[in-house]
Order: sequence, then C-alpha cells, then structure tokens
Amino acid sequence: MKLAAVALALMPGIAIASSWTSQGLPTFEAEGTGKFVSHAALTKGTRPLTLNFDQQCWQPADAIKLNQMLSLKPCEGTPPQWRLFKDGDYILEIDTRSGTPTLMLLVKSAKDTVTTQIRQCPKWDGSPLTLDVSQTFPEGAVVRDFYSQQTATVKNGSITLQPAATSNGLLLLERAETDAPAAFDWHNATVYFVLTDRFVNGDPSNDHSYGRRNDGMQEIGTFHGGDLRGLASKLDYLQQLGVNALWISAPFE
Repeated sequence: MKLAAVALALMPGIAIASSWTSQGLPTFEAEGTGKFVSHAALTKGTRPLTLNFDQQCWQPADAIKLNQMLSLKPCEGTPPQWRLFKDGDYILEIDTRSGTPTLMLLVKSAKDTVTTQIRQCPKWDGSPLTLDVSQTFPEGAVVRDFYSQQTATVKNGSITLQPAATSNGLLLLERAETDAPAAFDWHNATVYFVLTDRFVNGDPSNDHSYGRRNDGMQEIGTFHGGDLRGLASKLDYLQQLGVNALWISAPFE
C-alpha cells in the first residue's frame, strides 16, 4: 500500500483533487493553476473567517481588509472576525502559487439601489419671465438684466422682465444702482501702499534737503527723490486702478 501511494505521487500528470471551503460560503472554484475563487452575496455584519483545504484550517495572519493581499496561516486561537460594512456581492480569491496561500477580498457590487433622476430644463416660449428674487435683492431695489439692459423694481419679492432675444430665455441680474459710486467703507477698501520717496519725484528742488548729498550709487540706500507732490500728481492714475485708500510710508521729513 505504501509503495502504491509513493508511486502515485511520483507519476507525472496525476494530482489528487481538493477544494478550498469556508463555512457559509460557496465552494471555491479553480481558476487556472493555483488560483481559487468564491462569489458570495453577504449581508452587513461581523462573521468569523477561516478557510479549509485538505483538512487543514487557515486564517488571515493580519487584520482583515478589502482590496488587500492577506497572508494565510494555520488556524490558532479565536477565529479572526471579518466586519462587513454593507450588503453586497463579495469575491474571495485564494492564490497558492507562491507556496504560502494568500487571500484577497473584493466587493463586486453594492445592493443599494441608486435612483437616477433626469431633470429637463424648462424651454423658454419667448414670453416675459416672472422670478422670485426675494432671497437676492431687497424689496424696492431696481434690478437690471445684463443682456437686455432692461430694468425692473422688486415688488413683493418678484420682478418681471422680457429676456433678450439672443439669450435663449436667460436673465443675468444685477443691481441697477451699481453705476453710482458706493459710499466708502474700510471693510471693502482697495488700499495701495506707497514708499513715497521711491514713487514719483514731483519736486526735484527738495531732493537735497536736510543736507543730503548724492552718494554716487543712485541713492539706492538713502533717498530717491519721491515726494508728496509727486504722489498727488498720480491720484487720478490710482483712482483709475480702482484704488480708494492710500497707505504711505512715514512722512518724517
């Protein structure tokens, strides 16, 4: 009997069939050489995870995680717990080609039903549009459509405007009072910082005040000649930039 068993083991092309199993899961099917796969519809919860092959029990050697190769080791102690966070179709893949079996856990699809909602934008029929603008513009405000340049006054939280013929019914609204200058407020000021002596030299006659002399290096480290008169000459330019507040260097002299 022993000689027959040895001869059977040494004969090429002959193998003893055996399958991987796990309690509560479908039997693993061979997929190629050394790979075995089981598909199972599982519900959310916690379950022990052990596997059996040829009367040998195996369990993951580390914490059980999805989409991560898990080394298997012979069973010992309390079986590890597999925590499933949602219902789904799960795939268990065992790979024995490296000699030490490994396990990969994958989720194929969730059972949660996703409902796709299709919304159709209303088609403009060419008529004036009445809109509720109470959340955007205050009562009594004058509102202008950018495309048609028409205006309307907010009444009872609504306005009625005829969209421009080329806008396909689109209204782009803005406050009509925006053309008037707003009252100055430090909270929204546009501040321009000026190093006065390096900005504009409006009065060259004061370049050598207080005993200053040229240092032969373009006065880079001392004084460049800029003064308050030069700054005042550029106020229109600064206003065109949108500046409405100036922060100047300390005018000690």
